[in-house]
Amino acid sequence: MPRRMFASLFIVLCLVAFVPPAGSADGADGLVLGGSAESPVKLEVFSDFQCPACRYLFFNAIQPVLKNYKDRVCVIYYEFPLDNIHTHARLASRYVSAAARIADQKKILTLFETIFAEQDEWARDGNLEAAVSKALSPEDMQKVKDIMESESESIEQDINKNVKLGEGRDIPGTPTLFLTYAGKQERVVFPANVKDMYMLLSWRLNGLLGQQK
Repeated sequence: MPRRMFASLFIVLCLVAFVPPAGSADGADGLVLGGSAESPVKLEVFSDFQCPACRYLFFNAIQPVLKNYKDRVCVIYYEFPLDNIHTHARLASRYVSAAARIADQKKILTLFETIFAEQDEWARDGNLEAAVSKALSPEDMQKVKDIMESESESIEQDINKNVKLGEGRDIPGTPTLFLTYAGKQERVVFPANVKDMYMLLSWRLNGLLGQQK
């Protein structure tokens, strides 16, 4: 094994820690981006839409997992806006939470792509509507705006449940991932300077899926 790859694998081994299985006892519901309840491995992602590392993770690790592992890995996203440092992250979460009430999985993934791709722009001025409108049809955009107004309290409750779940798992920041398999759960935290996120994640997923045989 090349020394560089060995060093990368050593990093991920250091960052993977076993934690007791944690369900959503408080009623928190994440967005299923791929896979299903029957998938042998569950990958839970706690992420902040305004977090640059979360953007990098989505494009360079989560999307490849969705493409290459399909039904073998259930990918669940939990909104975890870091309100103290990312002033517009919660607004992005509100848009996604509202859209999830009317949009299918394909549209939600398109919305994720657009929000993350436009992160630099809306992070400066908070104009999420301009970004979101690029991912949704005018009809769906109006529906989302109506839901954000009429169901604002329910949307906030959903986001807060996600945050509470993450706090209960004592996550150190975003992005933080949890891998659950065979009744066991591991936490994976990527340092900001790690660029081979997918290589590290796929290495671990392949190991877990191998144990399922």
